[in-house]
Amino acid sequence: MKGLVLLFPGIRYTVDMPLLYYPGLYYRQQGYKVVPVSYGAQFDQVEFHNQDITQEIEDAKTYCLPQLQAIDYSKYDSVIFVSKSLGTVVAGWAQQTLQISCKQIYLTPIKQTLPYMDSSCMAIAGDADQVLDPAVLKAYCKKHDIEYHVFPGGHRIEVKKDISRNLKTIDAIVALL
Repeated sequence: MKGLVLLFPGIRYTVDMPLLYYPGLYYRQQGYKVVPVSYGAQFDQVEFHNQDITQEIEDAKTYCLPQLQAIDYSKYDSVIFVSKSLGTVVAGWAQQTLQISCKQIYLTPIKQTLPYMDSSCMAIAGDADQVLDPAVLKAYCKKHDIEYHVFPGGHRIEVKKDISRNLKTIDAIVALL
């Protein structure tokens, strides 16, 4: 098979939401196998308002590890991880822990993701992200030669009450893939 894409959701941001749905659809149309990663039903109830989510990160890692270990990555010409928020930490950890050769696309990474980011990844964020200050992310990406793109919006890269702007943003993000 040509390639494999794993989608790592965020807290209360599932693979059926725009920032993961459309990249998944794009890669599926390119012939990739697209696999959503699950952290279990307990994540449907978690709230995330800049509080300490260390336990949630650890729970997500523990829950998805068997899913990730069950995949034979050597069957694929290319492996891509597309992740959102908390999922960016899990995706970075998974690549490092399982020593997977893959391309990382981090959508709205959080501060715990930074140690996993290097020049081989891409970071995409909103210019008004309240979870990780866009200036901090931009400086980190510049220092580490990381491809960085910023769009209007907060942590979901959405502009409230501007559907047209949001659709253009999704289109632009998919074009970067």
